[in-house]
Amino acid sequence: MKTHIGVDLHQRFCYLTAVDANGKVYKQAQVINEGAALRAWLRELPQPRQVVVEACGFWPAFERAVRPEAERVVMVHPLRVKAIASARLKNDRVDSKMLAHLSRADLLPEAWMADEQTQQLRKLTRLRIALTRQRATAKNQLQAVLHQEGFISPVTDVFGKQGRLWLGKLELSVAGRMVVDTWLQVVNHLDELIAQQTRALEQMAEQDARARWLQTVPGIGAYSAMVILAEVGNITRFDNKRALASYAGLTPSLRESAGKRKRGGIGHHGSATLRWIMLQVAQVAARHSSSARAWIAELRKRKPAQVAKIALARKLLTAVWAMLRHGVCFEESVFAGS
Repeated sequence: MKTHIGVDLHQRFCYLTAVDANGKVYKQAQVINEGAALRAWLRELPQPRQVVVEACGFWPAFERAVRPEAERVVMVHPLRVKAIASARLKNDRVDSKMLAHLSRADLLPEAWMADEQTQQLRKLTRLRIALTRQRATAKNQLQAVLHQEGFISPVTDVFGKQGRLWLGKLELSVAGRMVVDTWLQVVNHLDELIAQQTRALEQMAEQDARARWLQTVPGIGAYSAMVILAEVGNITRFDNKRALASYAGLTPSLRESAGKRKRGGIGHHGSATLRWIMLQVAQVAARHSSSARAWIAELRKRKPAQVAKIALARKLLTAVWAMLRHGVCFEESVFAGS
């Protein structure tokens, strides 16, 4: 008989509940998140053992820690778990016990556990994204000081060559000058870090055939190709192109009741990073691809601009699915006729 262990995972500790195939509780306890302590707790339970944990940011370390003592580690989708088993009373004990019983009843809404290579690539691509957002924040802080001091830039890019010359000549207050110079130093440092990360990702893209296929799509460069690969992972886990679009949260929601159907906006579930990069790709493709430009122009006759942009992002992502699935490059004629 299999032992089912539900885990309510926190950053420093977790609460575990172990039940047998009949639902009888073996034991429950709070255990610190250290490999030796977790393995020792599991070792006292009958084999085989199935460990169930909700998806969270630090599941990889937990999975590596318990893997030697578990026949199988299952990660589940948090929102779908709550939809299946909602409880008026909610605490660590209840949550872990609920996961154990769902495992016993074979009702687990499983989530994909990224392999080690995909995890490493995600760390690198998400670092590049985070650095870019930090730089945008620094630039906004500097712009805010200029507004407070009553200056309006005469150039488009304050951080370009002409803009920096203008900043250097401004008669700012003592505090204003200190803040502007400090934020400029932060922007310069982030520029260097972003350039380093970009070069590293470009080198990785040169060695990956999948990235070379993706770069044939108008709007996808080496960096965006690696972001897509990091978020998608193994393409074979998506049975069809709609499954990938749904994972990216680019499919419209659907409500059906009493024979009536109503479509709404996109679901905003799945990978927010994949959704974001595909929207960026769509924006570039609409300018540089004749087929994409014609397709979105036709759609904008019937739909708002933002809806058309989302639709183009979804269409490009379905092309990505076909390319990765079949190992082919992008073809304008095929895209235009699909």
